[in-house]
Amino acid sequence: MLDIKIFDVDHGFSAAIDRHDRHTILLDVGSNSRNGFGSWRHVLQRHCSSIDCLIVPAYIQEHLDGIPDFLEHLSEAGVTINRLIANPTLKVDELPDLQEISSWAHNPLALFAKHHPECQRISQSITIDDIGFGFFWNTSDTCQDARDLSLVTFLEYEDINMVLPSDLKTEGWKTLLKCDDFRARLQQVNFFVASNHGLEDGYCAEVFDYCRPELILVSSKANRRISPTMLERYKNHAKGAPEGVLKSQGSLFDQYRKVLTTYDNGTLTVSKCLDHLRQVTTETQSYISWAV
Repeated sequence: MLDIKIFDVDHGFSAAIDRHDRHTILLDVGSNSRNGFGSWRHVLQRHCSSIDCLIVPAYIQEHLDGIPDFLEHLSEAGVTINRLIANPTLKVDELPDLQEISSWAHNPLALFAKHHPECQRISQSITIDDIGFGFFWNTSDTCQDARDLSLVTFLEYEDINMVLPSDLKTEGWKTLLKCDDFRARLQQVNFFVASNHGLEDGYCAEVFDYCRPELILVSSKANRRISPTMLERYKNHAKGAPEGVLKSQGSLFDQYRKVLTTYDNGTLTVSKCLDHLRQVTTETQSYISWAV
């Protein structure tokens, strides 16, 4: 079994990829000031002795601020980190928080990267515990905005294909779309996590020339709803869940057949179940996906 949890946080972003065996992969270390949740708390609640992989995909202070507190809690509990993954082109010595975490584990992307003639060395694929990961990144030579240096993560596990673009902005998307492999990966995506909390500057219409996901998932920022304009845009890009499979509460059914947000639905969990159906659950509703 596999659970991909996108937590309801108001600071940065936080997701965990769990295999029900006390192993976990974390993506970002966001926290929730309203209830005291932090990624470290999820690790301790699952009694993990180590983190298989920590993916640090965003390099603005909003995301990096949580790293010292995260490491302090891990150190107190004796939890180690086996792998660290981040954009390998970053100058770590210019990012003290990232430099601190890089002392815990080695970044395999720093050693190997797939060569793309049309866009240089900007990707790498890694398999961790039967879960396939594809990572893509821009470099400071092509993008000056720190958000456009965000590490884009593709996750593949049986019939789950998810993309998590972190804080990538419109120009960053357009640069990566020049890559043949990147476009091919987008065509397989059935779960799309909206970039930069669903804000307009993380939206790129051209992405959806290649990507037609079932659902679009939004990690809401600072306990705020996605704007009606962006909600409508994303709804137009998603296939949606078929009638009768989403167990909704009240009149929210139509809106949330295509877009789920942590603001409205709390923690969002995409699971691979024993009956071979992929499933999405929230704190109030769930749907079982159809075969594609």
